[in-house]
Amino acid sequence: MRRTVLLLLALVAVGCTTPKPVAAPPDTTPVTESTLAPSSTTTTAKPTTTSSTVPRTTVTTVLSLGPGDAALSGTVTGPSGPVDGATVHIERLVGKSVASQDVTTVGGSWQLTSILGGAYRVRAFKSPDLAQSDVQTFFLAANDRKVVDFKLAAAGGDRITAVVNPSPPHVGLPATVTITVGVGAVDSQGRAALTPRAGVVLILSAGQGFVVDSVPQVVTDTNGAASWSVHCTVEGATSLPLTVGTGVTSVNLPACAAATVAATTTTKVG
Repeated sequence: MRRTVLLLLALVAVGCTTPKPVAAPPDTTPVTESTLAPSSTTTTAKPTTTSSTVPRTTVTTVLSLGPGDAALSGTVTGPSGPVDGATVHIERLVGKSVASQDVTTVGGSWQLTSILGGAYRVRAFKSPDLAQSDVQTFFLAANDRKVVDFKLAAAGGDRITAVVNPSPPHVGLPATVTITVGVGAVDSQGRAALTPRAGVVLILSAGQGFVVDSVPQVVTDTNGAASWSVHCTVEGATSLPLTVGTGVTSVNLPACAAATVAATTTTKVG
C-alpha cells in the first residue's frame, strides 16, 4: 500500500517536471529579394523655340519688248497725207506688267523689229496738232510680221464747247448756257488739251424755240468762258446762233423738254 502511494507520488513528480514543449523557432530562411534595375527613362528633348527669320528673296523680272523674231511696221497719215515726226507708242502686255517703246515716223513710215511675241497695244499721235488715233490691240505670234497703219485727225484750231444747266432745259423755265472757247492741242502723251482763249467777243442770238434773256454780247474770261441766261419756248428746240469774231456758228444743246408742273397742295381751313 505504502509502495503504491510512493509510486504514485513519483509519477506525479515526474509529470510536474516534464519540460514544456519548446516552440519551434521561426523560419529564418532568408527571403530572396529581387532588386529590379531602375527603369530606363526616355527624355524627349523639347523642340527648340528659337525664332529665326529667313529673309525672303524677291525676284523682279523686268519685262521687255525683245529681243525676238517678230516685227511691227506701218504708216501714219493725217489730213494732208503722210505724217513725218509722229509718235507711235507700242506696249507689250504680260498680266499687269507693261513694257513700252516710242517710235518716230520718218516720211510717215515706222517700224520696230526684233521683238517678242505676245499681246500688244499700239497708238499714234503728233503733238501738238494731230489727235491720237484709235488704239489697236492684237496678239503677235513669235515670228509674225504685222503691219499696223494709223490715220490722225487735226486737233489744233479753235474749239468751242457749250453746256446748259439744267440739262435738258424745260419750256418756260430759265436756264444758263456757258460757252468755252479755246485752242485745241495734243500733249506729249497724246492726250487732248484745250488752251483757253480769254478776251474773245461772243454774241449769242435767239434761235428757233430759244430766247436769250441776258445781254447777247459777252467777252470770255480768263478760263475762256462766257455765260447767258436763256429759256426755251418750244419743246425739242436744240440750237442757238453764236457769232465769234466775223464768223457765225451754231451752239447745239440737249433738246428742250416739256414744261414741268409743280404739284400744288390745297389746305382746307375750317
